[in-house]
Amino acid sequence: MCTVEEIPNEQALAIIPCLLEHLSSEGSLVGCEDVLKTLYVITQKTKGTDGWDRNFSEKLGKTIAPFVQEKHEISIRVFTYGIFGNMLSFEHASEIFTSVGMTSVPEDVLTSADMQMVKDLKEVIRRLDNHFSKPTLEHVDCAAGPGSKKKKKKKKKKKKRSEKQEEQRDEVCTAEKDATAVPNIESTSNVKPLPPINTTVSSIKHKGLKISKRWRVELENLLSTDESKVTRIKSMMYVNDEDFRIARGSDGTEVFLGLRDDGTEVALKKMNNANFQVLKNEEGILRLPELDHPSIVRYIDAAEDENFGYLGLQLCEYTLEEYIDLKINDGGLTRIEIENFVHQLLDSLKVLHCHDPPILHRDLKPQNVLIDVNGRARLADFGISRLLPKGQMTCRTGSAGTQCWMAKDTLGKKDETRYKRSTDIQVAGMLIYYILSGGHHPFGDESYDCLYNIHKGKSTLDHVEDVVAKDLIEWMINEEPKNRPTVEECLSHPFFWKSEKRVEYLRRTGNREEVKNCRNADQQLIDSLGEYDAKGSFKEWKKKFPSEVVNKVEDKKKPYPENTLGLLRFIRILHEHYAEDLAKMNLTEMFPDLFGCIYTFAESKGWNEEIPLKEMFYRVLKKINLEGQLQSPVQETQTTSTEPTAIPHLSF
Repeated sequence: MCTVEEIPNEQALAIIPCLLEHLSSEGSLVGCEDVLKTLYVITQKTKGTDGWDRNFSEKLGKTIAPFVQEKHEISIRVFTYGIFGNMLSFEHASEIFTSVGMTSVPEDVLTSADMQMVKDLKEVIRRLDNHFSKPTLEHVDCAAGPGSKKKKKKKKKKKKRSEKQEEQRDEVCTAEKDATAVPNIESTSNVKPLPPINTTVSSIKHKGLKISKRWRVELENLLSTDESKVTRIKSMMYVNDEDFRIARGSDGTEVFLGLRDDGTEVALKKMNNANFQVLKNEEGILRLPELDHPSIVRYIDAAEDENFGYLGLQLCEYTLEEYIDLKINDGGLTRIEIENFVHQLLDSLKVLHCHDPPILHRDLKPQNVLIDVNGRARLADFGISRLLPKGQMTCRTGSAGTQCWMAKDTLGKKDETRYKRSTDIQVAGMLIYYILSGGHHPFGDESYDCLYNIHKGKSTLDHVEDVVAKDLIEWMINEEPKNRPTVEECLSHPFFWKSEKRVEYLRRTGNREEVKNCRNADQQLIDSLGEYDAKGSFKEWKKKFPSEVVNKVEDKKKPYPENTLGLLRFIRILHEHYAEDLAKMNLTEMFPDLFGCIYTFAESKGWNEEIPLKEMFYRVLKKINLEGQLQSPVQETQTTSTEPTAIPHLSF
């Protein structure tokens, strides 16, 4: 059946009942994927299906409908939706879909179909998705245009427009209902549209809002370029010239400034067919609904021609590397920028790692973190990322990543490297140090030192003074994968605590027995705590409080000692009995190093694992199989293949 051009109608009508009988039997799951593939081929290659008896067609739909459920393997579901897509030619298709409760095509099915090389399958499923989306599209179009005259005009062209929409949908790998298919402006953005760009080339239209500031001149030049030099790839246009190239990869990948027909500015990634599967892998992952996120670069469009694949992505201003280099001459990143970038990086990683199933990025580095026009960090480049099957936490592939931005557990293992979420975490820790230090690497800035130090676990964090930040980085870059935190634990680390929570931590510490006994404390405790106060900031702490407050709180017969323990106890009493006075002060500004000093000391003493401090920390219970120790890792033989859940290549 796979080799013939056309299947006679009478043969199809004779074979299908036998296949449906198998699917209806008790052991239907045995061989059901092969049966569904066969039904897909029959319904695709048989002419005259529009004349099939309605009862026969309804039985076909009702028999295969249970196999679209999520409990089945993705390959089974994809071919089932493919059969329903072929049934669009049936006379009573809409009624059949309604009778079995078929109202849409899930995003994971669309993604899996797009990433396969099965002939016509992705086009068939896209047409099915378009069938369900058409009523919504028409409603949006009608509601969008103000003015009665405009509405009448649209009504007259309704049929023509719908045909055009369907044609565009079949050609371009984007869904109109997908939020990434609209101009890349967040609804919460406060960026106002720039004035229209004047151009003498009337054949090139640019209707969208102008976003980019850095690339504005180049985009104006792109619009004024003679159209004979413009390359059009379906709904996107660009000029294949180095003046419009904004990035180049080591594998021949190029990124150009581009525009969609609707005016959306894009970064157009162009990759030759030798790396086509890498591009399709990135497209498939970015089109997952959960990845439409403010901390991840936005997918906009995709296309291909005989020699190249193209991916239209949100146009950003800088890479993280470029932005940090740019800011060095301007005093470096601000404290707010640092905190935002670190949080946004981890936030993007949380989207990946907390996805069901988890996604591993596998190529974190400064060049793959982009800064958008609003100054927000967005994670990019998912070409070698992997989407794992449910229940699996480890992916075994060839070595991937970039020199000096690879985890210790992946170094020197070319053919069989185990990738886990903890692998991404260690490299993310390197990136966080890079952000905090203004462009330095925790394992050394020279590549020949860096790789050796990663392998030996020798890091240096001298370029960062914040001891709480150092604590987070040290935890993340731990050479033992099992000792690294999850991304949720990273985001709950005290580095991200607001001042209110930090003061509450100090208050609770001030109620420990060791602190209550501050006037008669063990000298060894006082000395060891003093080692964490390298600047001696707390020896004369009473001078930083108003004298009337000190006199009010302190017992003149038993004054608090002017050391760190005395300060902690004073804060505790102030909080409990003089809240109005405390409300007028900002302790974190008065003593900026106090929280870091106490936190790191308490961590060394194990106080943070005891009540009441323990209750302030988020800890993920480490199950034995969290990183796959009791499960077989996913085996992947090629570094450029799609995620392990992919449907095998089929040539129908």
